[in-house]
Amino acid sequence: MFETGLLILTRPVPVLIQRAQQILTEVSDKVSQTLYVHIHPHNAAHNHNAAFSMAPLPCNNAFRDLMTKLYSSNSSVCQHLDVYVLLGNVTNQNLSPHLRYNFPKPYDIVLTDSKYIAQENSHQNSLFLETVKSHFNPCNKNVILQTLSDIEENSKSLAEETEKSNEAEDVMLKSYKEVVMGGTFDRIHAGHKILLGEGCLWAENRLVIGVTAGDMNRKKVLPELISPLERRVKDVQHFIEVVKPELGHWVTPITDMYGPSITEPGLQCIVLSEETKKGGEMINKEREKKGLQILEQQMIGMVEDACHNQYEEHKISSSSGRKRLLGTLINPVKPNPSIPDRPYVIGLTGGIASGKSALCKRLEGLGAVSVDCDKLGHVAYNKGTKAYDEVIAAFGEDIVAEDGEINRKKLGPIVFGDPDRLKLLNSIVWPAISDMAKEKLRKYSEEKREVVVLEAALLLEAGWDNLVHEIWTSIVPREEAITRVMDRNKLPREEVEKRLNSQMSNEERVERANVVLCTLWEYDYTQQQVRLSLGFLLFFLSFSH
Repeated sequence: MFETGLLILTRPVPVLIQRAQQILTEVSDKVSQTLYVHIHPHNAAHNHNAAFSMAPLPCNNAFRDLMTKLYSSNSSVCQHLDVYVLLGNVTNQNLSPHLRYNFPKPYDIVLTDSKYIAQENSHQNSLFLETVKSHFNPCNKNVILQTLSDIEENSKSLAEETEKSNEAEDVMLKSYKEVVMGGTFDRIHAGHKILLGEGCLWAENRLVIGVTAGDMNRKKVLPELISPLERRVKDVQHFIEVVKPELGHWVTPITDMYGPSITEPGLQCIVLSEETKKGGEMINKEREKKGLQILEQQMIGMVEDACHNQYEEHKISSSSGRKRLLGTLINPVKPNPSIPDRPYVIGLTGGIASGKSALCKRLEGLGAVSVDCDKLGHVAYNKGTKAYDEVIAAFGEDIVAEDGEINRKKLGPIVFGDPDRLKLLNSIVWPAISDMAKEKLRKYSEEKREVVVLEAALLLEAGWDNLVHEIWTSIVPREEAITRVMDRNKLPREEVEKRLNSQMSNEERVERANVVLCTLWEYDYTQQQVRLSLGFLLFFLSFSH
């Protein structure tokens, strides 16, 4: 198995469309990480010259279909491969004599479907490999050449298919000097690659891309799991520079739907999907107001996700990708040498009404035991404790109920509306809770428990993460949390928002979490997340005894 491969395909484009899935399936048994795919013109590949030379490939609808087929097949049969369909030679203009690819990763193997190469002797194959290396850099010094196994099969039927498709091959794509598009581009997937690839095909000189930022992402599914803006911008830049290195590009953050599409006078075309078609019309209205050229609209279709489940979208989407992160390890676990290896302690945290207690019960149902720090917090300043006296001294006798205990309903409004007073209360109560939690963990250690869940809304704020091996956080959208608290506690919205504002944000928790869970959807989907996360953990623990 090789980490990185260069695949040179020489068969007619219609043949490759039919064979795309089969080809990638075979290649995925040889290449484990990254695959660069170069489509070489059929006629140029069979000129009985063993040396490789770059040749132009017509930019037409047939090639678009091939590019889409390769990326969609990548998504369905070999998701572990990061595939790039190279576009530098796909043009209806003159091919640049200076076209060279400089890959970020050296390739270890060159694969080809060329029958001619397969039949030649080792000297001619060496010539082919050396001339390939002069156009595609860098490569491993021990790079090898292999041919695909199926090049002889079904030649008659494939020839007939090629003849039928000549008409499609003749429909050339229109090109534009400058093209614009936009998107979130979270964790580049096959759908993104098709969209960006289309933009690269249509653009002659420059491709302008807006990457959503700020409030534009707030209403998306699981926005807390969207990759940082800087990474998304770099991912888009990286893709363009790999597949079409000579194309000028400008990738910029956008905080509204317009971005540079209504300020750049040289733009001629906008690439849209069915979901963004309305936005394209609004952009053209704004350009017309400013006296700028109306943009021609090029539409691309959605790509079906062959691997989606009942809780995910039917199309390939970043939303489904983020859902698949739930219950998995999103940040590596850092060793905590200050606590024993066993029991293994999960710190389960999350904002108010995020479903922590329900998740804890699910984990208990699967064999874990728990420590509820919120309940310990109720006991921490019971009458007769040191914390009881300190709380009364800090907040006055008015918070004492008729039975002599502290009235939490009176204390709550005092501290949630004043950050300084909340900080004072926490400085009294948190150390007491920590001591009680440590005692609970000690008892579970004596009982030889395998996994303990330390449930604490304020796990991170209180610094109790030093008591756990890894951090799991539960999240729900802010509006969902507000609705849940208003229904459960019968509190006015203003009071609920004060409590939410006093807490760490979902984004801050996710940044420090190892595992993220979400209780927004159906019961079974939450249970699926819990089983997945605990299953991964128990599998890990089985190897660490």
